[in-house]
Amino acid sequence: MGADDNFFALGGDSILSMQVVSRLRRTGLHLATKDLFTHQTVAELATVVTTGPDRADDGPVTGDLPLTPIQHWFLTTPRANHHHFNQSALLELDGEPDPTALEAALTALLTHHDALRLRFTEQEGRWHQHNPPPPATPDRLLTRHDLTGLTPDQTDTALRTTADTLHTGLDIGRGPLLRAALFTGGRDHPGYLLLVAHHLVIDAVSWRILLDDLDTAYHQAAQGHPVTLGARTTSFRDWARGLAAHVAAGALDHELPYWEEALNSAPLPVDHTPEPATTAETRTLTRTLDESDTTALLRAAPTAYRTRINDVLLAALALALARWTDRDRVSVDLEGHGREDVLDGVDLSRTVGWFTTVHPVGLHIPDRADLGPTRDWRALVKSVRRQLRTVPGNGLGFGALRTYGSPDIRRRLERTGHGRLVFNYLGQWDARRTGTDTGGGLIRAEHGSFGQDHDPRDPGSHLLEAVGAVQNGRLTFTWHYRPDTHEETTVRAVAEDFTEALHQIARHARNSL
Repeated sequence: MGADDNFFALGGDSILSMQVVSRLRRTGLHLATKDLFTHQTVAELATVVTTGPDRADDGPVTGDLPLTPIQHWFLTTPRANHHHFNQSALLELDGEPDPTALEAALTALLTHHDALRLRFTEQEGRWHQHNPPPPATPDRLLTRHDLTGLTPDQTDTALRTTADTLHTGLDIGRGPLLRAALFTGGRDHPGYLLLVAHHLVIDAVSWRILLDDLDTAYHQAAQGHPVTLGARTTSFRDWARGLAAHVAAGALDHELPYWEEALNSAPLPVDHTPEPATTAETRTLTRTLDESDTTALLRAAPTAYRTRINDVLLAALALALARWTDRDRVSVDLEGHGREDVLDGVDLSRTVGWFTTVHPVGLHIPDRADLGPTRDWRALVKSVRRQLRTVPGNGLGFGALRTYGSPDIRRRLERTGHGRLVFNYLGQWDARRTGTDTGGGLIRAEHGSFGQDHDPRDPGSHLLEAVGAVQNGRLTFTWHYRPDTHEETTVRAVAEDFTEALHQIARHARNSL
């Protein structure tokens, strides 16, 4: 990469921008995440970057804090088991691990990242969260499992049995809400590390922070050094308190007309009348683009259309939905990382917690019949880009107003509720560096979630979910659906239209350069 290469033209996105800011901080260089959007090359960033020590670290935070909008949504939604709603990562290790150093590293994560110590209790029908101090006697976070002599089938069974035990063993009232299992002695690999955390305390961005810090902490502990992870950024507690006060003061009230209009879009069709969201079965359907199309979408399309990857993906999705519904206007709920620059003096680049936002957006898509190479794909992407730029605050205000707004505002936004499809692009997992600056990394490869993350009796918040990420150089989208509501043939047709639109955009972008 050269000094004048554009960050977004190289495949950058909002999540990667936070990784850049986070890693620069550890070298003594300071940027705001928004700087990468206004200064998109290294040469331009050099004019705004600052140097110097981190601000003073006040140490672990404690005390009560308000539920964030996404936490409030989760805890006030009827569920089979609030304790079983997790995220996980199965990590293939790059060498024979030192279990003592690994336990020390995990304990350091729990001390450094305050959200991992959160506790949740229900009193008289209301949920509360509290940040206790690090325990005087550290919790044992790591269990060890010897796979020596097991066949591949036995190894897989042992991994899955342990994973499901971890997933079902979390208690949001007692904690800890991060657990780990180390597997060694297996054939053809030095070991696996499985991490399981309750979703109330972590999100996709947090995992990237956590895995970087795990790598650093492990190497420090293995070399006999004290574990130091640098100064803390703004705590999850202070962010939650600040956001609640910001909304209560009326700072986001002006967004209300936009959100009321966004909620007026017609819902997506269903094949069968949905059953009550209690025990409905869910299934998945996956579509993957090849490396050539993935590279074109990440690098050629942002350059050709002067836009970002999310705009490209949503243009293709909106077209597929318009073809399905036979309407020019479609509605979709978007998931975002939620770490928006709305409060002064806040730095969330290395803060762990559940910040996710979900907000509705209505998109107008004319000429929905054309899915071929003769379509003006540039015009489609630019039209969607313009419409997405009208969303206030990248969607943060919708959930914030529904949680912290006045009773009248909450009533007006609860009136319609969420849509039926939610879209979530998780970014490029390939971009996470696993090695340290001083040698090989702890982690050789990341294999994503593992085991039963959620209680199978909970069907999810939406009738359809489209979740995508880039891993191993290929863009994959997984569609989650309920067969009691949508036939597989329906979901497959929409997914294939979406995939074909992405293929056509990739082809057009390559030819436009």
